[in-house]
Amino acid sequence: MGRARRRKRAKLMYIKFAFLVIVLIVAISLIRNSIAKYRSTAKSSAEVDLAFYMFKETDISQTLKLESILPREQPYEYTFSVANNDGTDRTETAIHYTIELKTTTNLQLDFKVYNANDMTTDLVESTETRADDDGTYFKYIKVAGGNLGFEQDEQVVYKILVEFPTLYNSAPYEGIVEYVKLTIKSTQRIV
Repeated sequence: MGRARRRKRAKLMYIKFAFLVIVLIVAISLIRNSIAKYRSTAKSSAEVDLAFYMFKETDISQTLKLESILPREQPYEYTFSVANNDGTDRTETAIHYTIELKTTTNLQLDFKVYNANDMTTDLVESTETRADDDGTYFKYIKVAGGNLGFEQDEQVVYKILVEFPTLYNSAPYEGIVEYVKLTIKSTQRIV
């Protein structure tokens, strides 16, 4: 009689275990189907590589990727914009901003910056090469900035033209990476 009772208990345990597994699978599928899923997309009408939104006195920096840059006749073109709004919020004060490029000196690159509405005037004011505390040389390029108001949404689009002359089309320049940091410095402007 002891053996029959043990078999009955074991059979009951297997049934309870199978029932528990089925309940667990049903619960997981119900939870997975009831959890909210969020997806967001955005489209911009501006074709820009970087965008800066100025709301207050601050410095904003972003790295510009110069991927697979090779010597060629026509310059590489990168676009960025500076705006006093992000589509929902706008600055509450008038802003003056300046632009600075900081680049490594690994490649013999020439930089020109233009307002997208006036591709005839190079906005580069000065270029200086100096070493940092670690002895690494960087090129600092100061670019004329502009002003943004606070009464209406404003955006200024700029183009950076990077020239890598074909004269440097040789093996020593192959695979070298160039670092470019673009900084926008803004200050409050009294109108």
